[in-house]
Amino acid sequence: MKKKLIILFFIGGLLTMSSCSEDLDLGNPNKLTNESFWKTPQDLESGVATIYNALVDNNNAGYWEIQAMQLKENRTENFIARNDVQGRYAVSTYKNSPSTGETTGIYKTCYIGIFRANQVIHYAPQIQNIDETKRNQLVAEATFLRGLNYFNLVIEFGSVPIFTDIAANQEDYFKAKSTEEEVWKQVIADFEFAANSALTENYPDTQKGRATKNAAIAYLGKTYLYMKNWAKAEEQFAKLVNNEATNGYGLLDDYAQLFDGKHENSKESVFEIQFSKVGGTTIWGGEPSERTRATTMAQELAPGEVGGWFELLPTKTLLDAMTKEKTVTGEFDPRATATLAWNYPGSVYYTYDFASKFGANAIWIKKNQNWWNKDEGDWKSELNEYAMRYADVILMLAEAKTMQGKVAEAAPLVKRIRDRAKLADISMAGWTQTQMMNEIMHQRNVEFVREGLHWYDLRRWGTLETVIKSSLREGYANFSAKYFYYPIPASELNNNPKMTQNAPW
Repeated sequence: MKKKLIILFFIGGLLTMSSCSEDLDLGNPNKLTNESFWKTPQDLESGVATIYNALVDNNNAGYWEIQAMQLKENRTENFIARNDVQGRYAVSTYKNSPSTGETTGIYKTCYIGIFRANQVIHYAPQIQNIDETKRNQLVAEATFLRGLNYFNLVIEFGSVPIFTDIAANQEDYFKAKSTEEEVWKQVIADFEFAANSALTENYPDTQKGRATKNAAIAYLGKTYLYMKNWAKAEEQFAKLVNNEATNGYGLLDDYAQLFDGKHENSKESVFEIQFSKVGGTTIWGGEPSERTRATTMAQELAPGEVGGWFELLPTKTLLDAMTKEKTVTGEFDPRATATLAWNYPGSVYYTYDFASKFGANAIWIKKNQNWWNKDEGDWKSELNEYAMRYADVILMLAEAKTMQGKVAEAAPLVKRIRDRAKLADISMAGWTQTQMMNEIMHQRNVEFVREGLHWYDLRRWGTLETVIKSSLREGYANFSAKYFYYPIPASELNNNPKMTQNAPW
């Protein structure tokens, strides 16, 4: 049985609780109010659990659930969306608009997470009979998760409103946008607080998946990297990489083990999103108590030949990138064979000979796909998603060093990634900054395929438009800098009198 943190749904009004208790029916004992809740340590724990829930909410495009995960990939040169879901296909072919439901869902769910985090932070001081260390830890978790939601908002939408407390009156419900720089400052403030607070470095196996001090440090470094503050990014990443002997981080020897369901929450996991086949049977809709903690991502991306919905289709451009360099023994890069299924000698996919079942020219996703099983009618998957892997920390540290001209110091870091992939031990002595960055760019692409990082890498490197247009993938002619970020949703513009659309939308 998998040992992991089971993020429980909490019944009643907490999921949608208003900060103004007069909006609730106080006479209904089945509805929670701010007077009847936020009393016990268990209330505070449950409040924190609902913030984690928002990350995987299938009804509102949780950031690591099926909708948002596909949108992170299907607008890159590596994938294209199937055309049966209008909003996803619109994003994939650069035809989305402020009315696109899927991007509206991402915006909404990030603010649901922020709202829940603000509740925990606001009401934590009034909880009685709680150990102070535990109170501080839960507040730190909530603050980290608030920062994570703002991080996701700023990389997806740019300039957005900032809320750091619950609404005290009706005027507080509506806020104008803060600048992108101000949102980044809020992200830094939240991650710094979490990194320097009571967050633990380790949890029992039954609570794996909760935010740790090291996760906050890693995300703080990533924030500085995205802001191109290379020195501060290096400072944060070095705290982890220079202390592997005590923090236990490292790379798994076998890349494929990262996605086989048997090595989850390993030494390579910095922050991992948990799924499990527990709870109810409902994927979409229904009451919180009826929903499963599993995901349908495996069915979403599997071929039709085995009952899948083939919603994310790998491109030949991706296969070429994955097979660009072979191992020292002449084999395919193990990241290629762990990530994609295609027609090569001995290729087996869903227990079938690949060419015989799927065709000689097909390319399908293998990573996180339960591809070793035949369909038995239950497509709910409990394979976790990585929000932050240690390999990401290593390559981000290499990038931060490279961008400061410390190319020689970046070389051994990049070598660790290449060595795990069993690639040739190339000499990087005397490499220029450009040569090292080109290698880092390539390694990041093949290392993190299907993990939702590539689009944001291309954009911050300034290569996004060139890569999309030169790939000639479907919809490339529609692409322009307009699509670097999502537009502010039409519903937000209609409901918030202080909201304006971001340029160039």
